[in-house]
Amino acid sequence: MDTDRGGVGIVGLGKYLPSRAVDNPAIEQGAGLAPGTIEKQTGITRRFLVDEGDTATAMAVAASRQALDAAKVEPSGLGLILGCTYTPDYVFPALACDVHRVLGATGAGAFDLMANCTAFQVGAMVGSDRMHCDPELGNVLVIGTAIVSRALRWDDPTSAIYFGDGAGAAVLGRVPAGYGFLAHEVSSQTRAYESVRLRRPAPGSGERTFIEMNGMDVWKQVAQHQPGVVRRAVAKAGLTLDDVDFYVFHQANLHLITYLMSRLGAKPNRTYTNVERIGNTAEASLPIALCEAVEQKRIKHDDVVVISGVGAGFTFGASVMRWYDPPSASRS
Repeated sequence: MDTDRGGVGIVGLGKYLPSRAVDNPAIEQGAGLAPGTIEKQTGITRRFLVDEGDTATAMAVAASRQALDAAKVEPSGLGLILGCTYTPDYVFPALACDVHRVLGATGAGAFDLMANCTAFQVGAMVGSDRMHCDPELGNVLVIGTAIVSRALRWDDPTSAIYFGDGAGAAVLGRVPAGYGFLAHEVSSQTRAYESVRLRRPAPGSGERTFIEMNGMDVWKQVAQHQPGVVRRAVAKAGLTLDDVDFYVFHQANLHLITYLMSRLGAKPNRTYTNVERIGNTAEASLPIALCEAVEQKRIKHDDVVVISGVGAGFTFGASVMRWYDPPSASRS
């Protein structure tokens, strides 16, 4: 990384949740589960779901506008828009192109990428790498958007208990040397490739397909591989786990996050969770949690922050950054 040109960091965050809140009793009744099962298994008590007319683009634009406002960046100042989603409104064109159109970001390139629930972390890696490679590239907008509810069978207790809908976004910008992203790590372990999937319908069948998942296999994959990807990213940054001030994980399951913090030797107060009240929002999970942690001042200037996720397949990712707040924002 060429530090002579300074760093690349997150300079603005935004989030959006649908207005319809659904508590556990409704989900448990539909899935044939005893009262209290969902909270006991996952820590989740509530999630927010889209209504019939809601779109992935509208959610992405709402989160993006909030992030742009926080960054004090106009759409004309964007050089690239990355859409991170497996539930766009269209198979193609890309969701990022639709956001580009609605925002009027005429000077930006736009494309989507898919790494499922760690896609935002992968998008942040791609965006920061592009900015380091191209000193003329403007700010990068990274969006995680998920409408998982439309791919669920509500009578399937193996999947219906986890998910909510939402969107989160981050603006990447130039920051002083030594701040922003310090290292990234991505690795894939594909032995359990089939454990979480959304298949295309068979040609001509007219059938609708739904998310299928093996929750125990997911837990085993995370337990075995996610701590390692975090350790490797931290080592790449020339740091140790003792140097990490704060962790933000993909919000899959409250108990899983507790387990990861224990495996990394970190105290519970060094992470932020919202899975309890919004569920697993897939690609939107990391940016929403990061946005809320910053809003609540859980993350401070100069903190070493790790974001880490896991996506179906399985793809594991972690990014390490030294948080930068402009003096006018937090240190005046």
